This record gives sequence, C-alpha cells and structure tokens, in this order.
Amino acid sequence: MQARSALSATTSGSRPVDGTAVKRAAATAASIVDDVIARGWPVDEVLGSEAELLERYGVSRAVFREAVRLVEHQQVARMRRGPGGGLVVTEPKVDAIIDAAVVYLHRVDATLDEVFDARLLLEEIVCDLAAERLDEGDLTRIRHLIAAEEAGEVVDHRAMHALLASATRNPALELFVDILNRVSTLYFHDRKALETTTVVESRHAHARIAEAVVAGDGAVARRRMRKHLEAEAEYLRRRRTVRELLPTTVLGAAATNKRAEAVARDLLQRIVAAKMPPGELLGSEAGLMEQYGASRAVLREAVRLLEHHRIAVMRRGPGGGLFVATPDIGAVTDVVALHLARRGMQVGELAELRTRLEPSLIDLAVGRLDDESAARIEAALEREQQVSDDEYLQCAHDLHAVLASVAGNKALELVAHVVIRLTRLHQVTQLSPQTRARIGEELRRSHGGIARAVVERDGELARHRLRSHLRAVANLIA
Repeated sequence: MQARSALSATTSGSRPVDGTAVKRAAATAASIVDDVIARGWPVDEVLGSEAELLERYGVSRAVFREAVRLVEHQQVARMRRGPGGGLVVTEPKVDAIIDAAVVYLHRVDATLDEVFDARLLLEEIVCDLAAERLDEGDLTRIRHLIAAEEAGEVVDHRAMHALLASATRNPALELFVDILNRVSTLYFHDRKALETTTVVESRHAHARIAEAVVAGDGAVARRRMRKHLEAEAEYLRRRRTVRELLPTTVLGAAATNKRAEAVARDLLQRIVAAKMPPGELLGSEAGLMEQYGASRAVLREAVRLLEHHRIAVMRRGPGGGLFVATPDIGAVTDVVALHLARRGMQVGELAELRTRLEPSLIDLAVGRLDDESAARIEAALEREQQVSDDEYLQCAHDLHAVLASVAGNKALELVAHVVIRLTRLHQVTQLSPQTRARIGEELRRSHGGIARAVVERDGELARHRLRSHLRAVANLIA
C-alpha cells in the first residue's frame, strides 16, 4: 500500500473514543485517502462494503465508522447505504471548500487589515505570473470582461481578480484569491450602496491592471493592483463597516437537505452573533429537535454540516448534546489541501508560491517577535530534532507552521498551512526513499539557521537562509 498520507485526519469528537481509537481512526482515514489518490480519485467508484473494508484495514467497526466520518469531512468519500452501497469516492465541491475556509476565517476573527494584507501579497504574485503566462484565450476573456464592465454588465466585482488568478495556472492562487475576495464581502456586500464614482474608479483600476498584465509588465501590474486594493480597503475603513453575519448562502454547498441546511445556518448565526465560546452547549438532540420542529434525520444532517465546518460537535451519552467547537485550522487545511491535490497541483506550483509567500511571513514574524514567540520557535526546532529519521518528514515543517503563526496574519497562516501540507504530501508519498533522505538532511541543516536568524531579529539573514533552503529542496525534488 502507498505510504500513509501526511494529510492526517483529526477526530470530530462526536462521540467518546479513547486516544488509541482516535489515532487508529485517523490512520485508517489517511490510508483511505492514500488509496483514493493512488487510484486516480475515481469519483463514484465504490471502494468496498463496510464488511470488506473492515477486513482490508483491520480495524473495529467503531474505529472504521469514525474514519469514515473523517473522510466524509474531507470530501474524499462517503458511505452509501442499501443495495450497491459501500464507501463511495466523492467529488470535492469547490464551493463547499471555499465555505469551509470562509467560515474558519470568520470564526477566528480575521481582521480587515489581515484579509487585505493577504490579498495584496497573493494578488501581486498573480500579477507577476499572469503577465508571464497569459495566452490568447486569456487575452480574449480579459478584453470581453473589460468591455462588459465598461457597459455596466458585470455585477461581480471579483470577476477580474478571478480571471487574472486563473491565468497563473496555479490552482492554489486561484482558490485563495477566490476565498479572500469572498471574505472581503463580509465587510461589504451591498453593491447597491456603492457610489457611482467608486464603481467607475474600480472599473478603471481593473482596466489599467489588465492593460499592464497584457503588456507583460508584471511590475506595473503589481503597483496598480496594490493601489487598487489599498483604495478598496480604505473605502471600507472610511465607511466604518461592521462585519456582517455570514452570507445566507454559506453551508449550502455541502448540504443535501434544504431544511437541514436552514437549521444548521440558524445555529451558526446564533454562535457567531452571541460569540459563543468553544465548549458552550447549544442543546440536547431532543431539545433541538423540539426547538426547530425537525425530525431526527433532519437534525442529524444539520449536525453533519456543522461538524463538517468544525462549528459544532455532537457528543453522545450522559451530559451529551451539541457543543460549540474550537475552530480547527488543521481540519480546514486538510479539506483545502486535498481539494488542490485532487486538482493535480504540482511540486513546481507549490515551490513558486512558497518562495514568494514565506519570505513575507519571515518579515512579519521578525516584526512581531516577543519572548513567547521566540520560545515557540525554539520549541518547534527542538521537536524536529528529537524525532527519528523515518518520522522526520512528517513533522519537519512544524517550524514553517510556527513562523506562519508568529507572523500574526490568520489569512496568510491558513495559506501557509495548506501549502505546507501539500508539500509534505508530495515529499512523503511521491518521492523515492533516497530523495526523502536527502530532503531530511537539508531540512535538518537549514532549519536551525533560519530559526536562529529570526530569534535574533535578523530578517535579512533569515530571508536569505529561507530562500536558499527552499531552492535546495526544489532542486532535490526536480
């Protein structure tokens, strides 16, 4: 069987299971994911009946069913009951993936400044890559969109941003530009309230950015994009926009029952409006069924949606009920990373994003460094050095994840986690043992120097070491 995926699953905590069972369920879910990837992600194919899969993976029914919950959350496969049933490979829905990220960023209170700083960084990268890779089809689409905007026929102000991102041919950039543009609409979503001059200025900015991209001038396109996004952010600040509750469409992409979708959305809005802390009880299953006039089947589908987004979890047994969940960056990372793996994101596409993203995170981390952050960086480095060679690639990106956290931008931290997970997946499952060993040596050699430079607040040296490190790893993989 293919080596176990580094995209490890996490338990939803929906029922009491001991630590060993949790680990076995996560390991089983990871094996299922590996099998799906190894088969080329054959949508609608039945991997096997429950009885067959229990024997194949050698686990108990309780562990297997917990593993199924995990792969259902990741939108890899879903159990289908009845004749011809079994564990069926599913097609990840991009809107459900985006919903998961948007809900996560909303629940961790990603600020307007964080969102726009992330957009600035990613969309400047888009300008560079789009200017290099634009083809005639992109040119035609850009011309049509500019003409439609001038004629007032475009109602989605995100369309030009999405079109330029698609021209990069980098799936992660396309997805995160879409996600962050959608998060931006949480601060302002009433297009009818836009003044005519603002709409005209936005159209003009789009045309000027596109003009530079078409001319192949990434530097000019970057400057124009930065000016455009800074103006948009300042407009929202002047209006003192208070972030609204999540849009009424959220959760719908993963729903299979409209009534359940409405119940799940109402519970989400309650959690967000009251700022309920993790662990707070929303109600017992019987109480919620009565409150919403819902059947057990409808409520359980609503709970599935909430658990899918790590919004709430149902605990069975004495003292059980539906409880507010802690936002889980790992769960969202798994969902997004597996979607990008499904799209066939390649090592080179990961490398081009990491080499542009992580130096900026280094700058932010150095600027925010305090004693607690320095201790976290040193602890991550120590953890890496204590594991065996066989385990090293599974945890050797912890330092990168900690640096992304220390940088203090929740939106960029999510991007970094997804890229790190995808890189780990490629290194663990798609490279020869010899190449993995050489990468391990490079990681051990370089991480200490990067960490020391950050702790000593030498951003210039840290960036230099990071770039050298990423180039060395890219050369080993190539």
